[in-house]
Amino acid sequence: MDKLYNVGAYIRLSIEDSAYGSDSAENQREMLSKFIDIMPGWIEYKFYIDNGYTGANFQRPSFVEMMDDVRSGRVNLILVKDLSRFGRNYLEAGQYLEEELPSYGCRFVALSDGVDTENGENDIIPFLNAMNDYYLKNLSDRIRSVMAAKARDGQKIAGNAPYGFWRNPDDHTRLIIDEYAAGVVRRIFEMRAQGTGYPSIAKTLNADGILPPLIYQLEKTGRDSSHIKTRQWIVSTISMILRREDYIGTAVQLKNTVISYRNKKEVRRPKDERIRVENAFPVIIGSELWEAVQAINQAAAESCGNREKADKSIFSGLLICSDCGVSMTFRKFWKSYPSGKRISYTNAQCRTFQATGGTSCSVHSISGRVLHKLVASQIRQLAEQISLDEDAMRESLIQRFTSGISVSETESKKECTRLRQDLHKLEFAITELYEAWADGSVSEETFTDLIQKYESERQEKSRRLVLLEQSEKETAAKVSDIDHWIQSIRTHAAVKDIDRELLDSLVEKIEIGECISGSGNNAQEIRIYYKLVGLL
Repeated sequence: MDKLYNVGAYIRLSIEDSAYGSDSAENQREMLSKFIDIMPGWIEYKFYIDNGYTGANFQRPSFVEMMDDVRSGRVNLILVKDLSRFGRNYLEAGQYLEEELPSYGCRFVALSDGVDTENGENDIIPFLNAMNDYYLKNLSDRIRSVMAAKARDGQKIAGNAPYGFWRNPDDHTRLIIDEYAAGVVRRIFEMRAQGTGYPSIAKTLNADGILPPLIYQLEKTGRDSSHIKTRQWIVSTISMILRREDYIGTAVQLKNTVISYRNKKEVRRPKDERIRVENAFPVIIGSELWEAVQAINQAAAESCGNREKADKSIFSGLLICSDCGVSMTFRKFWKSYPSGKRISYTNAQCRTFQATGGTSCSVHSISGRVLHKLVASQIRQLAEQISLDEDAMRESLIQRFTSGISVSETESKKECTRLRQDLHKLEFAITELYEAWADGSVSEETFTDLIQKYESERQEKSRRLVLLEQSEKETAAKVSDIDHWIQSIRTHAAVKDIDRELLDSLVEKIEIGECISGSGNNAQEIRIYYKLVGLL
């Protein structure tokens, strides 16, 4: 009797196959299906189809599903048109064909290549795998050559058109000028040539209601832009535009490459390996204006390079703007005194304020020294409260975190005990009722009424018990958190200054409010959220 095989027929169609229609999924399916029909003992279990996936790796959804079915024993024969459909990476293909499939007792058949592992060792398999891998490398090399040739011809080979251009509808490898956006680009360059800083340029554009590049592109092409969070011009966008050579007609392409034809991780190419073609695109910015702006950018970069950078603050990653919710950033300043003495100080500012030139949010500035003193002072105060009356502090926190519970801990335990007793009595009553119904001492009608009543009462008490037990667990966990927090604070009763280790152990985040001036005084709300207990 012929051995029975549950056949998993695998079909892969690459992007290149789809483009040229050389080996369609329909053709592969028809060939494999007919072959299964004529083979005795073969049962078509499932067709696994990966359409548009490369053979360079095996992370393909249907392939992964098929291997899961092999490992679970649902499939014990894999059928493919040829080895290249299975995969072109000879190292991984060899591991599957020579190690994994045999370990699960799974037969492998590649029709066009005449490969059938039931016949024992197939010496041709490693050779065919190597040829498929060579094909993949050769294809990759040819694609790179074609892309490089197009780049040298000045064609726009990848990505969206830069802001200020559209792709030519008659030839998508060429660019045409978008007059409105190009006007904005010219305005940005002219403002920079006059010495205007990036934040001020962003602030001006935002104040005039000019849409930033991505929002503009989406809305002009009729696509939804509601999911875009950053809806204003920011400093980094201004900086990028002022450095793009596209605006003087020069195409700089192939800035990135992949590690190899097997590893598709992108890496940055060195500048001397990129393809740079002048007069490839229409000109938006004249060379004179371009050079003037680059000189200003270079001078500004050198000035920043010579400027002493702020040391990394111990509050990095902890400060949050209370209005926009974005993290704060730090800057270092110097203050000069009449004596000639200069003292450095660091302050934090809202990152959104800096990025948009003040159009969105406000500065929320706070001195690093003030922050050090404030946090250390609050920790000392909390430690002092604990040392004076730890029980009161603990009870206050417990009341705060358990305020939503309708009964006290003692009452909850008592109610849980009563509910367990009631449930035990109900189980006993239900058992007795079944026995009475069975010996005929209780009528069918009485039995039905009572069993519904008992069951309804049992379900209600069970739900209540589950809720109380869950509440007890949550309360116990929160009390444990409170005790741990009190212990942590107690150890810092004499703290005079703070460091990053202390902050990491105690503080979750610090919200910085805007400084408000009035009546000769400044007021600023600072909210410190502690780990385990939150805002106090």
